[in-house]
Amino acid sequence: MAYSGWLIKVGNYIIPAGKFIKAESYSAYVNMQDLDPWTDADGYIHREAVELKAEKVEFETPAMLTNVLFTELMRNIQANYTVPRARQLILTAYIPEYDDYVTQTAYLADFTPQIYSSAGGIIRYNPVRLSFIGGVYHGGS
Repeated sequence: MAYSGWLIKVGNYIIPAGKFIKAESYSAYVNMQDLDPWTDADGYIHREAVELKAEKVEFETPAMLTNVLFTELMRNIQANYTVPRARQLILTAYIPEYDDYVTQTAYLADFTPQIYSSAGGIIRYNPVRLSFIGGVYHGGS
C-alpha cells in the first residue's frame, strides 16, 4: 500500500498532519538491527541482520496556540495506549524508504513540553518533539 494521505496513526487515531505536525519536521525510518555484530582482527565487521527493522518516527508539533490543542493531541494518543504506564501503543507510520506503511508495537519516548507564555490564563507552548520507537516486544511467540 503506497501513501494514503496520512503520515502516522497511533492505534486508531490518525494524527492530523496540518494541525499537529510542523512542516518539514516528519522523519520516519526503520533501524537495521544486528545480532551480536563483531569486528575481526583485520577490521572487517561481521553482521547478522535480524528480520525486525525497528521503526522510529519523530516530528515536532507547531507552536501550540493554547493548552487546549496540546491536550487534544495527548488525550487522543493516550486513549490508544495498549500499556499506559509504558506509553506503549500500536504505531502505523509512512516510511519513505518503502513508500509504504509499517505497523509495530512501539512506545512514545519521554518528551518535554516547554511553555513560552501563560498570559491571560492561557498556556502557549513552543514546538514539542515527539518520538515513537518501534520494535517493542509484545509477548507471544
